[in-house]
Amino acid sequence: MGLTDGEISKQRQRAERILDAAAELVLRWGYKRVTIDEVAKRAGIGKGTIYLHWKTREALFLAVLARDSVKMFDRFTEAVREDPAEILLHRVLRRSLLVLKELPLLQAMFTRDTEVLGSLVADSTARPLQGRKLASFREYFALLRSHGLLRTDMAADDQLYAINAMVFGFHLLDPLLMAEERRPLDERAEILGAVVRSAFEPADPPDPAALRALAPRIIDDFVQLRAYYVQFTQGNSTSTRESPEE
Repeated sequence: MGLTDGEISKQRQRAERILDAAAELVLRWGYKRVTIDEVAKRAGIGKGTIYLHWKTREALFLAVLARDSVKMFDRFTEAVREDPAEILLHRVLRRSLLVLKELPLLQAMFTRDTEVLGSLVADSTARPLQGRKLASFREYFALLRSHGLLRTDMAADDQLYAINAMVFGFHLLDPLLMAEERRPLDERAEILGAVVRSAFEPADPPDPAALRALAPRIIDDFVQLRAYYVQFTQGNSTSTRESPEE
């Protein structure tokens, strides 16, 4: 017999409480030091209850990162609904950096910060999520090219490679620099937006009609990607068993 809506809602609220506890502890101590016992204690539940939601410690902490990605997708969707021009590549990439100010764990993932995230930065469990996100970005990239919102004087695969190389460089460079040479996140976001605009987008202003026509499609893609990540954050949220420890 399946769970009632009320029971599912209770489990999801409990999952959020667990994720909140895990996020707080990993930011405070780093992934290597945080145990399931400590997360359970912080969340006010039994250790066995956590395993009703996530089968492994790694899956729990990847769910924390997936939840932050959901928040990022929400920011993108809200921005495009307010202004269709936010679908432009330089604006999306600029926003992707700015949003990280609110999401320090996701920032640690992008910068490959092993002090905070340890082995999570390369955990194979995350590959389905990463693959889905990359596939969505490829679709988005192809839509921009087909609607004249990206230059087409370069082979599509080469252009996509160059864009990815540039973006990851903006995430990874600063930790390698001397402290006085580093740039605040706001400045990096503005520089990234300006370089992408100059290097990859047509010189002429975008056609407002093309922006309005394409915005709903891109919003839909973000919504679908968000739903995929939400499922990951919920773990085994529809389990029919309750832990005797709670």
